[in-house]
Amino acid sequence: MNKNSATNNVYRRGASDGAVMGVVLCGIFASWALSMRVSAASLAFPLLCVAVPVLAYVQLRRAYRADGGMSTFPMLWMHGICIFFFGSLLMAALAIVWLRWWEPGLVGESLSQAADVYASLGSPEARAMADDVRAVIDRGLVPRPVDVGLALLWGGVFSGSILSMIFAVVIRAVGLRPHNKR
Repeated sequence: MNKNSATNNVYRRGASDGAVMGVVLCGIFASWALSMRVSAASLAFPLLCVAVPVLAYVQLRRAYRADGGMSTFPMLWMHGICIFFFGSLLMAALAIVWLRWWEPGLVGESLSQAADVYASLGSPEARAMADDVRAVIDRGLVPRPVDVGLALLWGGVFSGSILSMIFAVVIRAVGLRPHNKR
């Protein structure tokens, strides 16, 4: 594979790997949303959160190997950004659909529960926080589904970009090592 075709495949590979990452990110959102009704769903949340960086590293390392160790730092980083862009896009779409048509009151209910938890803590700071959260609800400032979706998209891309940058440095530093043969 020449260098030019590898460069063109960064985006295609990123979209393909992003679909896999999107499944994990959708699982994270679904486990959060379902945990409001089914407490057992919250058990998947930390596992899926740990799976994200592991999967990103595996995908970037696999791409580096597929290019014969010729992937540059910018190629690996862009591949990672694409992975997180397309994966977060799927998660944002799920969040918008979920919060718009399946459980439209979920964000407001979550804020109300958060206010109750803050109020129960008893400290003046916690009571002030509870009052602030209730003011958001009372003034009708609860984020709309599209607001939540965009926040998830931008948060996923930003954090994924930072993670990909770190992994690109590590993968390039480790280099291409032969697989262990048994």
